Amino acid sequence: MEGKLYTGEDYKTEFNPQDYLKTYYAFDSGTVAENAILKFNLNNLFETFSPGGVGGDILIDVGTGPTIYQLLSACEAFREIIVSDYSELNLREVDKWLKKEPGAYDWSPAVQYVCELEGDRYPQSPPSPHPPGRRPSLQPCATGHLPLGCSEPTWVSGPEHLPPFE
Repeated sequence: MEGKLYTGEDYKTEFNPQDYLKTYYAFDSGTVAENAILKFNLNNLFETFSPGGVGGDILIDVGTGPTIYQLLSACEAFREIIVSDYSELNLREVDKWLKKEPGAYDWSPAVQYVCELEGDRYPQSPPSPHPPGRRPSLQPCATGHLPLGCSEPTWVSGPEHLPPFE
């Protein structure tokens, strides 16, 4: 049986963000290896965006996909994060989570894991019902999205209307 060779245009119509997330990012239904990979990534991102590490004013996450795990620790290190992806479906999936819409993917196990890594690194005052130091969502720092992929001619410099970014 011959398989179909998918192109970028097929990705816009054939890719299902929810299926992808449930297959590769579910703490409870993934394989032990997949969970270990996600935890490895979260640990390394935590270290990368720790105080004294990578940080700045604006971060553009190129190729965000339908995922937000890579932004959880970054939102403490940047004032603003702009997500970008080739697929509007992926950007819509991220927006659903940011806006707490029905049917949004449940990232709470990943958020909880990062909160446990961070501990009291970012003390809050006044007291909050959220885990210590954790913003209740990425909303305060995830401020926009761009339909931009690595195949676009402006992906390195960014669109002209953006200020300088990290």
